[in-house]
Amino acid sequence: MFYAPPPALCRSPSPSIPLCRETSPPRLRLNPYMRPFLLLACSLPLLMSTAFAQHLISFGVKGGVPLTDAFVNNTTTGVDVVTQTFSSSKNFVAGLTLELKLPLGFSVEADALYRPLNLTTTTHVLPNTFFTSSQDIHSGEFPILAKYHFLHLPLVSPYVEAGPNFRAVASGGSYLSGKGFAMGGGVDFKLPIVRISPEIRYTHWGQDGTLIFGEAGSPSNRNQAEFLIGLSF
Repeated sequence: MFYAPPPALCRSPSPSIPLCRETSPPRLRLNPYMRPFLLLACSLPLLMSTAFAQHLISFGVKGGVPLTDAFVNNTTTGVDVVTQTFSSSKNFVAGLTLELKLPLGFSVEADALYRPLNLTTTTHVLPNTFFTSSQDIHSGEFPILAKYHFLHLPLVSPYVEAGPNFRAVASGGSYLSGKGFAMGGGVDFKLPIVRISPEIRYTHWGQDGTLIFGEAGSPSNRNQAEFLIGLSF
């Protein structure tokens, strides 16, 4: 038996005149500006795994109680109406925390904290009619803090911190400032599995904005203090 090769798909009367050309699948061309981002995306899992292996990154939860009211006690008087606004409850603070350790005792911490802001309004219509309403305005705080640890003992490490604090407030408090500066201090207690970090944090918020038409509000307390406890792994 003899093997017969398959017939040629393209035949040319002359070897120097091709009738068909070989084609190759189209190549995906990558924008040169995207190459650094692609390289970073590919190397990010390796960097993260290395950081966790060397205990350079810690994450956990953080919560506590505000030590100051969200709004100041404010009273306005009309012809026959007296209106008082204030915070009847300090509520709570809770969220997530992430910390990146740096050399020489420095680190950077980023938090995402939820804090409801209580606003209570009491209206006195002369002579003897009273109305009271209360609401919790949802807000989220996102501080980014530079930290310095000193007195590095085996189980205890005090620290100080400072940095910008950003805030997003739901409707009812859209006039509140979204930028502030935070500073504080605390102590890290290093346990075998978890690190406990109680601290006092102070935030000075920017000036309030203008109230939207039809929105009830009260001047905010621009100086806020909180007692927080973090649990990090």
